[in-house]
Amino acid sequence: MSILEVQELCQVIRSIGELKERDGTGTVITVEFGKLFEHYVTISNKLVGILLRARKQRLVHFEGEMLWQGKDDHVVISLEQ
Repeated sequence: MSILEVQELCQVIRSIGELKERDGTGTVITVEFGKLFEHYVTISNKLVGILLRARKQRLVHFEGEMLWQGKDDHVVISLEQ
């Protein structure tokens, strides 16, 4: 996975995500994993790996260690930039 794939992921989240209030500390762009998966599957089949790398770089946040299509479709992914 390249840095370009992580940057592309962040751009996809920006384009399909929603702006939400974050605990009185400002706003954050969020998207549910299921929605991201639907849009992103046409771009790459490596979405989960790229998400894990982006989280390690503190670019995105989500709960849990791994995301699974179907089971985790309602997990919220927040863009941290």
